[in-house]
Amino acid sequence: MTAPLLEVRDLKVHFATGRGGLWRGGRAIEVVKAVDGVDLTVAAGETQGLVGESGCGKSTLARAVLQLVRPTAGSVQFEGHELLGLSERALFPFRRQMQMVFQDPYASLNPRMTVGDIIAEPLRTHGVATDGVPALMARCGLDPAFARRYPHAFSGGQRQRIAIARALSTSPKLVLCDEPLSALDVSIQAQIMNLLQDLQAELGLSYLFIAHDLAAVRHLSDRVAVMYLGRIVEQAPAAALYGQPHHPYTRALLSAVPVIATPPGGRPPDPRETLAVEPRRERIVLEGDVPSPIAPPPGCAFHTRCPLRRTLPAALQARCSVEVPALRPVGDAGHRAACHVD
Repeated sequence: MTAPLLEVRDLKVHFATGRGGLWRGGRAIEVVKAVDGVDLTVAAGETQGLVGESGCGKSTLARAVLQLVRPTAGSVQFEGHELLGLSERALFPFRRQMQMVFQDPYASLNPRMTVGDIIAEPLRTHGVATDGVPALMARCGLDPAFARRYPHAFSGGQRQRIAIARALSTSPKLVLCDEPLSALDVSIQAQIMNLLQDLQAELGLSYLFIAHDLAAVRHLSDRVAVMYLGRIVEQAPAAALYGQPHHPYTRALLSAVPVIATPPGGRPPDPRETLAVEPRRERIVLEGDVPSPIAPPPGCAFHTRCPLRRTLPAALQARCSVEVPALRPVGDAGHRAACHVD
């Protein structure tokens, strides 16, 4: 079996808040468990989707993979090389191979630099010639003649293309996309998704694609992991996860995805036709808010909101509230879920 390009094992990222809880140096602190024991792999040439509600730890996980946030514990291996514990100097060669596209395409671009300089900056940092910048701009759907313009002169979609071009400038093998569509209009989202797919096919890229939009993740991903309160609760090939979700949290997320049915002939869908052919879907409404990562519930972190738990025998309900479920195989090969219910 081929070794994965990226392998994350039991990764934890904890932050001290400065009040309550434990004691350190004479002052009380609380610990935010933003990422709390995550296992994840990304194979060469594939897209691993990562979904979950806001605040579940997706972005922190991505930053920990790149060592932008130093993990508390665990392992991050890139092409078999352990990254945890490396100095900035030792990490430097790996940073060329792993790049990131951030959520806000304007905040991630320096407003005082021209677009050409923004894209060329990583190349200069790594001592690589910058003469390929115009071709890279064209490849990402940007007119090379705009290289001397500043970010404020571009639309949101164009700025995200600039961010993608910057990420690709060093010819990375892995690109971490941290909700790159959420700040864009729907029509522009489709264009960026198509661009990412075309670039992957052309360059053999691997993606860790983070989003809360399950429809976008389904369109792009080979495999999908669902994250809740700092932990992975379900992993599966995309078709298996969307076709037969096992974890009640995954089912609730999928029930909220709008169903868009396209009539025959490729015409734009008419609302009346859409309603006529759209399959019925039972909406699962979760009660309450996501618990605080400072004081997560004991046992299964989802048990306080789980609609399935209310239907279980008392003994199993008690187990959910005291025992953390392991991420175990369910259904087809490669499908795992962290739930006590078979």
